[in-house]
Amino acid sequence: MNPKKYMVIDTSRLGTPKMFITKQVAHLEIADGMWHITFETSPISYTYRYERIKFFTKVERIDIETRGFYLKNKRIEDIRELYRFGDTHYYYHAVFSNGAELDYDEKDVYVSRTTLDECGGDTWKYLNQLAAETGLEMEGIGNILKMQYDIVDRMRDNVPLAQFIGDKTKLATYNAPRQILYPFGCNASQKRGVENALTHQVSIIQGPPGTGKTQTILNIVANLLVQGKSVLIVSNNNSAVENVAEKLSDKKIGLGFLVAQLGKKENKEAFVENQPAVPDISDWELPEWRRTAEEINEKLQIVSKGFEKQTILSKLKIEAEALKIESRYNELQKRPIVSDFDWLHLKPSRQLLTLKRRYETQIEQSKKLGTVFYIEWLFRLGFKMWTFLHQSPDVITREIEAAYYTARKNEIESEIADCESFLKSIDITENVSALRDLSLQMLKHQIFIGRQGRNRRLFSVKDIKPRTEEFLKEYPVVLSTTYTAKNCIDKNWVFDYVIMDEASQVDITTGALALSCAMNAVIVGDDKQLPNVIDERTKTALKAIESAYRIDEKYRSTTHSFLQSCCEVFTDAPQTLLREHYRCHPKIIEFCNHLFYNGELVPMTQDKGEENVVTVIQTAKGQHARGHYNQREIDVIQSEVLPNLTNNGSVGIITPYRNQAEAINRQLGTKIASTVHKYQGRECDNIIMSMVDNTISEFSDDPNLLNVAISRAQSRLFVVTNGNQIKEDSNLGQLIAYARYNNFEVKESKLHSVFDLLYKQYTTERLKFELSKSKNTGELSENIIYHILQKSITKLRLTNTDILCHYPLSRLIANDSLLNDKEKLFANNPMTHIDFLLYNSLTKIPLLCIEVDGWHFHRTDAQQKRDQVKDCILDKYGLRLIRLSTVQTITEENLTTDIANLLNRNF
Repeated sequence: MNPKKYMVIDTSRLGTPKMFITKQVAHLEIADGMWHITFETSPISYTYRYERIKFFTKVERIDIETRGFYLKNKRIEDIRELYRFGDTHYYYHAVFSNGAELDYDEKDVYVSRTTLDECGGDTWKYLNQLAAETGLEMEGIGNILKMQYDIVDRMRDNVPLAQFIGDKTKLATYNAPRQILYPFGCNASQKRGVENALTHQVSIIQGPPGTGKTQTILNIVANLLVQGKSVLIVSNNNSAVENVAEKLSDKKIGLGFLVAQLGKKENKEAFVENQPAVPDISDWELPEWRRTAEEINEKLQIVSKGFEKQTILSKLKIEAEALKIESRYNELQKRPIVSDFDWLHLKPSRQLLTLKRRYETQIEQSKKLGTVFYIEWLFRLGFKMWTFLHQSPDVITREIEAAYYTARKNEIESEIADCESFLKSIDITENVSALRDLSLQMLKHQIFIGRQGRNRRLFSVKDIKPRTEEFLKEYPVVLSTTYTAKNCIDKNWVFDYVIMDEASQVDITTGALALSCAMNAVIVGDDKQLPNVIDERTKTALKAIESAYRIDEKYRSTTHSFLQSCCEVFTDAPQTLLREHYRCHPKIIEFCNHLFYNGELVPMTQDKGEENVVTVIQTAKGQHARGHYNQREIDVIQSEVLPNLTNNGSVGIITPYRNQAEAINRQLGTKIASTVHKYQGRECDNIIMSMVDNTISEFSDDPNLLNVAISRAQSRLFVVTNGNQIKEDSNLGQLIAYARYNNFEVKESKLHSVFDLLYKQYTTERLKFELSKSKNTGELSENIIYHILQKSITKLRLTNTDILCHYPLSRLIANDSLLNDKEKLFANNPMTHIDFLLYNSLTKIPLLCIEVDGWHFHRTDAQQKRDQVKDCILDKYGLRLIRLSTVQTITEENLTTDIANLLNRNF
């Protein structure tokens, strides 16, 4: 039968080339529900069940000149004609230029819909222009990047590059593998990152410092090897891909023989010269592999429960340390405590907060406690409450707050003990180790099965590309720089996966090129670390091209790294934040955590009560810096810091400027100092930061730069900076305030640090109560204003800024010497509160007060006079104030504008 008009399939042979029998059939017909077929080789008619034969007469000829035809990962270029049969499931008949004709199942075939030029439009032209204008020029070769762009298959629209530049096709998703292995160990977020990578065409993994992103990459690679997939690992940073190669080649792992480091010509030549032999892997076979698979699943269930407890335990320990610090500050305020009320410290902290809220509300409303109130709390907390509730308001408030710290401390210690007991009962450490070892055994077993009966094939530099299919079977893991990724294999082939490490240091043009190299992509990096560096000449060229093409902001190379661009373009791709941090002392990473990561990291290191973990040394005031060099700071490092670090572990010195690093090394006679950019990826027990500038600059205060510098320190961090005035809201200013708060460096100040642990819980309690009250009060509720404030903070991007409700004025004022007698009486009254207090949750510094005036309450002369006293007090202590009236229209826009004006912030 003519295969251009008909398609006949024998379903008993599905999945094999022999399923296609069209050319063998001379005639077929249906009679009595059976197929009767006569073949070309015999006049005899054969009878088949109806279900066995599929016969297609509906055919569509595809214009192959405008479409790309792909067999698995390879483009087939010499097709002359292409026919498609079927309706819900398709089969293809291809006629090749040499006259050969072959049939294919759609599961093995992809026919492109449109070209990159069409689906990408101006974005694709823009990227090509960037490559032409900014690509690296090599003598005798030309523009390498533009050459790579020129060999991109423009017909292939099923790689992530198509969606990146504008194709509206949804990113593919896949069923999870029956079993996922973790031969390099894992934790909760790493597990989630691996799962997302294996089930999504594109996934993004944000890997903050010390969270094990390399470990996550290795686990992804391991599972791809089990599936028989090929993977390209790229990075702009050679050390990043070499680190992966080292881990795979480790003696215990033993997978180095599957890895080829290619890319530039020198790497290819070195690889070909030293092609590794396949080691004896006969002992990798697992005769009882099914039992091993069951054990892996059992261990995975156990450790998953353990991961949850580990997260809870870490958060409890952080809260315990914060509570310890806040309690000490509470004691430093020397608020007299009555020993007769020690029994109150044994009550639940939540009940104490409820008592505080109910008591203060009652006093505010009626100024005296009713019989019902007494009876209720006698029943709830005991008969001793009778005496307690007859104390003055200042004693009652003070005692409740002191009792809260003790009660919450005891509760946390109890919860910590429960978590530790659970983790000990399941032996989490042993089970994670067992999961790792069993996974490695299963991985090796699968590799043994895949290599059975195969001998190592060797390749020359010249035949890697012509023999790409063979090459990838021998070396399924290929390493390269991002810049030369397209040059690793034949241009008609793509990998199953590309994994890009350090994507925050990759520019958009180079990164987009890597997306053309594979069917799936895993983008790994951290947009809070250092981006790619653009020199001024290149930046000028980039801006000109961006302006000419009027490109969308998310594609702008001057403002976005490739990682940032992917986060904004691939909105359907899952983003996994690796949360568990294993490098720095909790007090070091907690600064980065709150300032840069919205408090989402979970420190897994131990705080053993060490003092002065973060220390700031400020030199004498003055203009000590000369350009990017500061001799005074070098002298301080040599005479005051280094002598205290003898025999205390490794030491590194980081500075924003090369001149300072070189001067430090000259004076110390060692190569101990370097710039932040060169320290990324490294770590030391002790890190000394030399900030250099007389006045903090935009460069030295850059959040990404500081995040990298701070997170290099494992045990202790020393910050050496000028003694000149540093803006409190600068990143360095917040680091200094954070260190002082944690080290109890109480300096003369008009204001106390904010007690956020106690009053954050109290705010939650109060808002919950307000929400339960009748909504028909005629006034704007605290909850509504609180949520408007939250939206305003988000809109203004006020990082680590939080809100407290009903905060006592007496808690803010450190010294009442500025006040007259009337103001002192008013300020020290325990019932005098700030309605809403905005503060820095990292440094505990108050920022802004917001007072809400209820119409009926505040129109009285007496209340207006009290408001005037409060305004005068706040002014004397430099506390900025916004007054709102519940009868006016309070909108997010108006409130955001008011806050921005008072805090000098743009939005």
